Amino acid sequence: MNLFWINRVVVMGHRGPLQLSDLCKLYNEESVHTLCSVFEHEWEKQQNYNERLDLEEDSGRESLLVSRKTNTGCSLLYAIWVTFRPALVKVALLRLSTDIFSILVPLTLRWVILFCERQAVFDWAGHTHSLVVLGAVCCCAVSQHHFEKCSRIITANAQAVLAGFLYRKTLPFSHSSRQQSNTTQGTDIFREVENVTELVVTLACLWSTPLRVALCLGLLWRELGPGVLVGVALLLVLIPVNSAVEHKAKQLQRTQLIIRERSEQLIKEMLHKYQALKFLTWESWFHQRVTESRAGELEMLRILGYLTAFSMLNSICMPFLVGFSSIGVFVLVDDGNVLTPSQIFTSLCFFRLLRPPLLELPGLWRVLKQTQQSLCHLEKIFLRKDLGTTQFVTTKEELPSDGIQQPCDRCKDKHSHSDEKSDHYLSQKGSGKAFRLYLRAFGWHWVSVSSLVYLSVCAVSLAQDGVLSVWTGEAKEVQGLEGWRELRNSRLSAYALLGLLQAFFVCCAAYCLTCTSLRASHTLHSKLLSDVLHIPVHSQKTDMRRLLQAFTQDMQVIDEELPKHLHSWLKSLLDILSTITLISFIMPVFSLAICPLIILFLRIQSRFSSAHSHIRHMEANPAASLECVTQCVEALLSGPKHREVCLTHCLQALNQNLLVKYNKIHTESRAALWLDGIAGIVLFLVSLILLETEPDSGLVVLTLICAFNIKEALHRYPQAVSEISMDMLCMQNLCEIAQLEREAAWRNSYRPPNDWPQHGEVKFRNYDSEASSNGTPALRGINLTILKGEKIGVVSRGKTDTDGLVSSLFRSVEARSGAVLIDDVNIARMGLHDLRSCLQIISQVPVLFSGSLRANLDPFAQHTDTQVWLALELCHLKEHVRLLPAQLLHPVQRTSLAFSFGQRRLLCLARALLARVRIMLVEEALPCVDLETDDLVRQLIHTEFKDCTVLWLTQNPLTVMHTDRVLVLNKGQAVNFDAPSTLLQQGPLFIQ
Repeated sequence: MNLFWINRVVVMGHRGPLQLSDLCKLYNEESVHTLCSVFEHEWEKQQNYNERLDLEEDSGRESLLVSRKTNTGCSLLYAIWVTFRPALVKVALLRLSTDIFSILVPLTLRWVILFCERQAVFDWAGHTHSLVVLGAVCCCAVSQHHFEKCSRIITANAQAVLAGFLYRKTLPFSHSSRQQSNTTQGTDIFREVENVTELVVTLACLWSTPLRVALCLGLLWRELGPGVLVGVALLLVLIPVNSAVEHKAKQLQRTQLIIRERSEQLIKEMLHKYQALKFLTWESWFHQRVTESRAGELEMLRILGYLTAFSMLNSICMPFLVGFSSIGVFVLVDDGNVLTPSQIFTSLCFFRLLRPPLLELPGLWRVLKQTQQSLCHLEKIFLRKDLGTTQFVTTKEELPSDGIQQPCDRCKDKHSHSDEKSDHYLSQKGSGKAFRLYLRAFGWHWVSVSSLVYLSVCAVSLAQDGVLSVWTGEAKEVQGLEGWRELRNSRLSAYALLGLLQAFFVCCAAYCLTCTSLRASHTLHSKLLSDVLHIPVHSQKTDMRRLLQAFTQDMQVIDEELPKHLHSWLKSLLDILSTITLISFIMPVFSLAICPLIILFLRIQSRFSSAHSHIRHMEANPAASLECVTQCVEALLSGPKHREVCLTHCLQALNQNLLVKYNKIHTESRAALWLDGIAGIVLFLVSLILLETEPDSGLVVLTLICAFNIKEALHRYPQAVSEISMDMLCMQNLCEIAQLEREAAWRNSYRPPNDWPQHGEVKFRNYDSEASSNGTPALRGINLTILKGEKIGVVSRGKTDTDGLVSSLFRSVEARSGAVLIDDVNIARMGLHDLRSCLQIISQVPVLFSGSLRANLDPFAQHTDTQVWLALELCHLKEHVRLLPAQLLHPVQRTSLAFSFGQRRLLCLARALLARVRIMLVEEALPCVDLETDDLVRQLIHTEFKDCTVLWLTQNPLTVMHTDRVLVLNKGQAVNFDAPSTLLQQGPLFIQ
């Protein structure tokens, strides 16, 4: 991919949404097919070589592919190494050059400090020093970004190769053999693939870590002598502490995952049984259950938030502590050790370079061990014999014309939803509204307090560097040993005090971040739950997938990711502003360059962020993801032709993923290089101005430290902005759910009498209903009266007509004209809970909720245990419940086998017995309900509900011959309404 095409993608992404056809194309040697062919050739060579070795060792031994007892993973690792050997050698050389240039940059800046101390007059040598600084920074940036880009490309290529070869090995197996195999699930296998591919680059650069540590320690020893060992020892002591904190965090995250899964199951149950929940008016019960489960999630997040304080202390305060201990020991062990500006700057820079590799070393062995297991497992899969494997398709013309791009329906749904989110992402207005909504949930006063605390952290950090610079400047003017000791003690005490103050403010920042993010999460979740419970039944059915995503994926992002990204954004913004302000204060002439630099920075961010966001969206597109490919593998795994099509689909999806990753990597690398260019310009201008103005050497150190540290903030800020923009998609989803149609109020000013309804008389007066969005037809011109205590059979050709009647009585759809009267009271006047609490329905599919058996019968504990047992006795369930271990407290699970389908229907009838309503609707039972249970239900309704108005809903006329009258519905209209015997004589419509 050349520079022209990358710039073209950036420009097109800035102008509008990017399509797959707009991305830079892969060269032929970069395609998945080519890479897989090369890897397969190397793998076969390796296996043939191993087979020959085995035959030489033991001629009677079976082939390696069948009988090899142990796998070390070396064969697979060697095949990957040979496949990507040129690129890996290039990465190793780039890593070496990066390490050298990263050490060279502080050394060049040290020369600038020494030049300012010793050179009295600015001449051509000063220009040379500034140009050397600029050259070193540019070389370091180019080398580092080429290294990172090549490393990521190799990782992406290796993932695509292993995934493609994995599909090629697993597709030929029959479905039964796949189920009998000992392999893990697809997601686990791909996680192992990621572990292996990351190890390939790690091994190529494994020697870099000790080299960097040795170089940094040698240079630090030259500056501080034995005092450097104290700082290194402190870093080493903190390694087990960090490991313990990480281990505890992982334990808490596992516990949190269990709690989250329980909450997700509860949300799924609420959404899947939403109609029953609404008709029973049990919303408050489920609201309480979800809220209690959510409280457990938030409590785990609160505990994890406390560990955030340690993480922030480690990242912000640890550099200070290491530098303070080393510098303190250096100046205290010998009164002749006087700090110089060059020592201060060099020590701080090299401690900063030394810290990451030292902290990474302990976890390296654990990663190598885990990856070795992944290598062995993948090699075990790859060593299986091929059972009629298909060859890779070589040209596009050979691809089957149909069935290739036929992802499963689930993937299509995800793809359409992903496209909707993409369109919403393009709306900056919607993103801004979502951001304001989150800040409002955050609390504006907490926003102000958090900003002030973060500003204090930033100010204290600058003050620490200021104390060191002032100390070195004053040290040159001190006369005598006593004066030096007094200055040393006072400045060292001030430096330590600032460290304690910094730790205090960091803890305050962590506390604010944890408390406010939890407050926002609680507020948003409560509002979301309330909004969802007020959605009409027909709207909830159409938006169920979207609602489930809001409660699970979106809320997880809001809980965990968004606070981290806001922290990174605010800290980087304040670091940039404070650095620019301090440099401008020390060197006022630098303020002339601030506006051009800011304009350049914003222009780079704007251009690259748009393209980067579109590419990230394409990368996250579920229709082309490996998850969807795996689902299609399972769906199409029947017959050689389907396997060929499925393999081709896999390769195309992998190639598309690789194409998107390539463009993402190149775009991010180009943006990072531009940002490093801005940081280099800042360093060049600062060094040039310092050499021109000849300031105090202490101010030189302070300015160079600020200019040197701005690079990291310049990188963090655009990344944080991009992440927050993606997170705002989740907030936009919550905003859209809040704007969905809402059902009528649960309670309103009109309240029916307490004894309403006394008779249960139902009248339809010229009733027309609204058509619902889920396909239920509207009722038209219904004009009839159902007398009190009547047993009415409602017959229709399809279930949609009876569903329309149920929706009208329960007001899940509203009347367009006319009215429904119950005991001469218009049901449209009252609240939904007042209406629905006086109705009961025995659904065709009996609905029981998770929880205790008693809660399923009486969730609000309005009846005594005696009354509950009496209802169970009437429904012939008392003896069965007594045999259960917990009896009434027996947990009713979704997959519980404690109750048959017929018994569940009887439990719903027991629930209706406890409610003692005057109007009840009964849908015909499914064929799986035995006739004895069905007869028992009919008998109980005739005996226990003899004073209740009952509507039997069915499509079979023969099941309602026992009723007083029969209502025949056809296409939303009442065709006949008379006694069953009369309707049998009138015509064939009723019989049909």
